[in-house]
This record gives sequence, structure tokens and C-alpha cells, in this order.
Amino acid sequence: MYKILFVIAILVLPTIAQAAKNNIDYLNFNSQESFKDFASDLTGALAYKTIRPAEPLGLAGFDLGFTGNISTLKHKQMASVSSNGGRTMETYILSAVKGLPFDVDVGVDYTFVPASNISTWGGNISWALFDGTTSLPAIGLTGHYTQTNGIKAIRYNSHGLDLGVSKGFFNFTPYASIGMVSSNVQTKVTNQGAAGELKEVNSSLLKLAVGVNVNFLVMDLLISAQQIGEVPTYSIKAGYRF
Repeated sequence: MYKILFVIAILVLPTIAQAAKNNIDYLNFNSQESFKDFASDLTGALAYKTIRPAEPLGLAGFDLGFTGNISTLKHKQMASVSSNGGRTMETYILSAVKGLPFDVDVGVDYTFVPASNISTWGGNISWALFDGTTSLPAIGLTGHYTQTNGIKAIRYNSHGLDLGVSKGFFNFTPYASIGMVSSNVQTKVTNQGAAGELKEVNSSLLKLAVGVNVNFLVMDLLISAQQIGEVPTYSIKAGYRF
């Protein structure tokens, strides 16, 4: 299993390093439908990522991590907002989660796109419906909220609810989740394209995630694959979970 994780890391990390830069500098859409496609891709890349198991941390527990993600965009609309837009979006997440009483965990995260003006702040709260036993998995609900920070051309925010399950085996904890993400994208500048004034876009997208967290005593490594709408994302997280 360790060899498999190492191979995945070797394959994915160079892809992240070569991902295209993406800014959101202006709006140049020729139709409302193309703006809707852009909003769907943006939600897939920036909405909350499930990068921890469903098991609660406990009152003394915490989860700190740094995550690299690569998302493959479905549509070719980044060229409508940037001169350096690509078909992939590379994001990095700094995250911190703290365990609270009654099997509740509360977290915050900061996401940024390197060499870009795209960044987000987010918050999440999880509640374990069942905290798991030696033979049964943990089951939990997570609510989350994300919004962009400082982009002059648009305003983006999203929120959602996930149902997750996870089960530890020795130092491995596989997990999976299903949920919905609702997003809102509004324009803040004049559209330069033939579509003229653009209406705000509200989307509701299916969210799926699977992954495994591996504890190496001195650190944790997590690998996950998830999809929001039509945008798949692959992630590697290094951190410490206690």
C-alpha cells in the first residue's frame, strides 16, 4: 500500500507543478450560457474539498494540513476572463480543524491559486452521527461555506452539506462522502463580450469524494479524488491529525 501511495504522489505532484496559471481579470462572454459554464467550472474547482475522514477528532484533537489539488475544467471559458487561462486549475489549501465536545469538529481553510488573483476563505462544521467502533464505520454530516477574496471582476460564494463515512484499519482510514454544493456567481465589472449585461448564476451541483488518510506517526498523508458537477479534482494532503 505504501508503494501505491508513493507512485500516486510521484504522478500527481508534477502535474500540479505544471498546471496553467489562471487569473480573473475581466469578463468577455458572448452568451449567458458560457458565463453559466464558467460559473459551474469555478464552483467545481473552488468549492469545499473533503480532505479528512468522518471520524470525529475528540475534544483534544486537531487536524492541520497543506493540500495540493489539480482540477480539470469541463469548459473552455477561462479564456473569457484571463489572458493566461487554462483547462486545469491548480489550488493549494491551508486547513485547520479543531475537535469540540459532543463529536463536533470546526474548521477553517484558505485556498489560493499560485501566480493568480484567485483565493478563497472558508469555514466548516462537522457532527458525527455515529463516531464508529472497532467493527462499524463512523458516519458524519459536514456543512461548509466558501467565498472568494479580492477578485475585482466577480463575486463567488458557495455552501453545501456532505454525508460522509470512514473506517480505520491499523494506520489507514479510507473514507467517502456524497453531498450537494450550491453556488452564486455575480459580476462586478462590465462584460465586454456580445452577451452584454450578465445575470448572476446560481448552481446546485452533486459532490462526490473518496480518499484514504495514512498515519505515519510523525505526519499524515491523505490522497483523494472528488468530483463537483463535471469537474474532477485530485488531491494530496500532508499534515498532522491527532
